[in-house]
Amino acid sequence: MLANNFHTYYSFALLKYRYFFINLVVIIKKMLEIIIFSLSICQSIFGVGLLVIGTPLLLLLDYNFLSVLKTLLPCSILISMFQIINSKPIIKSDKKMIYIALPYVFVGILVLYLLNSMVNFKLIVGFAILLSFFLKFFLREKLNLFINKKKVMATCFAGLFHGLTNTGGSLISLIFQELKNSKVKIQISIAYTYFYFALIQYISLNFFEGRVLFDYENLKLLLLSSFGYFAGVKIFKKLKFNNFVNSLNYIIFFSSLYLIFSELK
Repeated sequence: MLANNFHTYYSFALLKYRYFFINLVVIIKKMLEIIIFSLSICQSIFGVGLLVIGTPLLLLLDYNFLSVLKTLLPCSILISMFQIINSKPIIKSDKKMIYIALPYVFVGILVLYLLNSMVNFKLIVGFAILLSFFLKFFLREKLNLFINKKKVMATCFAGLFHGLTNTGGSLISLIFQELKNSKVKIQISIAYTYFYFALIQYISLNFFEGRVLFDYENLKLLLLSSFGYFAGVKIFKKLKFNNFVNSLNYIIFFSSLYLIFSELK
C-alpha cells in the first residue's frame, strides 16, 4: 500500500515537473523571439544591439555561449546586410581598416572555441562589457586620442575583443563615434564593421563544427529580424538619438552586472 502511494506521488511529481519544464521552454522561446525582434529594431537604428545586448541576455536565459553565437550571428549579419544595401558605401580607408582587423576576429573566435569548455563566459562577457564602459566613461579623452592616432590598431583590438566575447559592439561604436561626424555615417560604418566581423565569426564557427549551423528555428528568427529591421527604419528619423543611446547603455550595463553577480554567488 505504501509502495503504491509512493509510486502515485512520484508519478504525479514527475508529471508536474515535466509540465513545468515544457512551459518554461515555451516561455524562453517566446522571450527569445521578443528579444530578437526588439534588438533587430535597435540594430537597424544604431548598427549595434543584437550581439552586444543579446549575448548577455541569452546567457542569462542559460544558453551556452556557442548556442548564443549560433542564434544571434545570422540575425546580425542579415540586419547589417540590409543596412549596407540601403546606404552609401563607406570610404576606402575605412574598408581597408576593417579588412585588416578580420584576422584578429578569427584569432578571437578560435581561442573562444578551443577554450569553450574551460571558461565561464557569463563572467567573461560581464567583465568585458564593464571594461568597455570604463573606457567609454572614465578614459574617454585618452581613448579618443588613441583612436585618432592609431585607428587601425584600435579596430584590430575591437576585432579581437569581439571574437573573444561577441560584445565588441560597444568598442566599435566608440571608435566610429570619434571618427565620424554624423549619426548616419556612424551607423553605416558600424554596420559594415559588424557585417564582416559577424560573417567571419559565423563562417569560422561552421568550419570548426564541421557542419552548417542553421535550422528551422534560425529561419524563423531571421524573419523576425527582417520585420524588426523595417520597423526600425520607420522610427529612425523620429527617434531622439541621445535618449535612446543612454537607455541602451543602461540595459547593457545592468545586464553585465547581473551576469557577474549571478556567477559570484
